[in-house]
Amino acid sequence: MDEIIKQIIFKNAAKIDLFLIGKTLIEIVLFIIILRIVNKTLHLFFDKLLSKISDTETKKHYQTLKQLGTYIIDAIIILFFATNILGNFGIDMKPILATAGILGVAVGFGGKKFVEDLFTGLSIILTGQLRVGDYVTVNNSTGTVEKVTLTMIVIRAFNGDVHYLRNGQIDTIINQTKNFSFPIFNISVAYKTDVTHAMKVLRELGQELRQNPTYSRFVLSDIEVLGLNEFQDSAIIIQCRIKTTPQEQWMVKRKFNQMVKERFEKEGIEIPFPQVVVNKAEG
Repeated sequence: MDEIIKQIIFKNAAKIDLFLIGKTLIEIVLFIIILRIVNKTLHLFFDKLLSKISDTETKKHYQTLKQLGTYIIDAIIILFFATNILGNFGIDMKPILATAGILGVAVGFGGKKFVEDLFTGLSIILTGQLRVGDYVTVNNSTGTVEKVTLTMIVIRAFNGDVHYLRNGQIDTIINQTKNFSFPIFNISVAYKTDVTHAMKVLRELGQELRQNPTYSRFVLSDIEVLGLNEFQDSAIIIQCRIKTTPQEQWMVKRKFNQMVKERFEKEGIEIPFPQVVVNKAEG
């Protein structure tokens, strides 16, 4: 009799275990499907929206919102399914979440840093201090913003290094590609140069650059020739700048430098290099 009872209990336990396992597997598959559908829908929505926007700055803003929205929705879906799956095994998370809230749970697990990162991240995103695609200097890290989340910023440097920065540790942000940029030119000429003539040539080159079909869309205004800026040992420095679209200042600067070199050679304007004059004493 005892043996029969044991067999019945074992069979029922096996059925229960199989039921729980089957239910859990179905929920996991459903979770993966829903997560993919929601992410695909969100991406299609933002991609369609971005295709209708021509302004680069607005595009950066929506690309950042797209990334942020994906993280938030993924977190909600994961939390929902995790709660249900844990519930299958008798772990009820709902009372805990209802009593303490998600933030309270994070703090309860020693998440003070998480809270700091969260509020700083919200401030950075809502005030538009940086967006995905911006070229920035954050603390001592310089590069292009690849990801912006509520807790972290990912920056890829020019040499390929990836910098992961906690939002709560960010002190300063220098955005080099917001709205417009100014490449600065410090043009060296010899002391014997007619400075007025050299500045005239620079203005002409600025006009040529602005009328160039390849570069005209990147140049937002006429060149500003600021004048004779500095006296050095073997050269005098004429400073100027050109207002450009964001992230194109380096390309414009390289092209203008090339134009200056070629035109100065034709005009006979010397671009000096450091020289040392040695006088030999007689006797």
